[in-house]
Amino acid sequence: MFLFLLVLTALPGCATYAQFTGDLQRDLARGDYEAALGTLNDADSGANRLLFLMENGLVAHDRGHYEQSNVYFERAERLADRLFTRSLSREVAALVTNDAVRAYRGEEYELVFIHYYRALNYWRLGLPEDALVECRKANLKLARYTADGDYESRYRNDAFIHYMTGLFYEATGELNDAYVSYRDAAKAYAVYDEKLGVPPPALLDEDLRRVSKIFDGEDASAVQLASLGTPFLPRPTGDGELVLFAETGFVPRKIQKEIDLPIFDDDIRKGKSGDISVVSKQIAWRHHRPYRSAKVEYWLRVALPVYQDAHPRVASVSLRASGKSTRAVPAENLAAIARSTFHDKQPVMIARTVARGFAKYLATEGVKKKNKVLGFFANLLAASTEAADTRSWVSLPHTIHIGKLRLPPGVHDITVESRDASGHIIEKKVLEGVQILSGERTFLNVRSYK
Repeated sequence: MFLFLLVLTALPGCATYAQFTGDLQRDLARGDYEAALGTLNDADSGANRLLFLMENGLVAHDRGHYEQSNVYFERAERLADRLFTRSLSREVAALVTNDAVRAYRGEEYELVFIHYYRALNYWRLGLPEDALVECRKANLKLARYTADGDYESRYRNDAFIHYMTGLFYEATGELNDAYVSYRDAAKAYAVYDEKLGVPPPALLDEDLRRVSKIFDGEDASAVQLASLGTPFLPRPTGDGELVLFAETGFVPRKIQKEIDLPIFDDDIRKGKSGDISVVSKQIAWRHHRPYRSAKVEYWLRVALPVYQDAHPRVASVSLRASGKSTRAVPAENLAAIARSTFHDKQPVMIARTVARGFAKYLATEGVKKKNKVLGFFANLLAASTEAADTRSWVSLPHTIHIGKLRLPPGVHDITVESRDASGHIIEKKVLEGVQILSGERTFLNVRSYK
């Protein structure tokens, strides 16, 4: 009876987040923010609360509601910290139902990007010191991931985030921190290039060399920044510098896929007399691998998350103003990061899913021997409560490009053009009235959902 009630309690959580993500991305692509917010409200629940906050924070940011965006992201940050403490009832429910009843805690890269958007929000609100606080939080979070990773992962340091924080540090005169961030970005991009196929942007090398020259070969940590007396590296022309982050497309979303795995007589015998987790790993190993020809006692159906292909139409981004133009360069591929993170965690996820399904099978077989009717309903209940955990932060961009433009002091209209692989303009936006100050750096970001 306890098991039955526990399952009934968990059933509302079986509605996977994938039911909402397609609608959400379509709403945003149409620019229908009100519909997107309505979709998010439908998806709000206890287990999905962190996603609700992150999605709302990004939608508010894209609409230019920076204070509201920061409220959502601050709540998301606090909740993510609390979720490190496990909920026993949810953990127990997940053992007999599915992973989707667990409170979503966020992927590492998702939690880091909270600080990227909060830094941009604060900068747009004219609060550079608060923006720097977010930069330091992001750096500390990446340092913790590097030191405390509990599984083999290709995502340890986010090269783009290090580069972004370096740009912010340099713009506010924190040149020691800028040097460290640029250096860390260069190291991380070397890993990006090898593991994710994302080469370092040429702009980073220029920035690192420029800051390095200030120290004349000295150790950056020994430099007294106060003696420099300037918020940004001065240029002979007196121009200011526009730094644009162009965000394109959507990170791929997860959908559910069901697979069948063969259960042999040996599996059942070992499962009843030994450690189910060991047998489950052997069963999971048969996924995508040949297995010996033998009589199959049972086909175990399990639900797994898989990524849907996501290919943004935008292949390149250019910006121009006051007779000057430049092409932005790719600096972050969140789609590649999401897939690599999923790939690294997949073996544990599959093993846990198979263990749960195998345990349900053994339990229902035991019930069936005592009472066939109860066994039928137990088997039906076990199948109906199995669902893949398809949750992720789906309003994030697929790719982020960085573009820099030196401009004379004054007010400028910035034209941003997004082109497809054939070079055709598929979207053009004009950022009007952008103030450029002499010798200072101005940050902007623009989003294309195409």
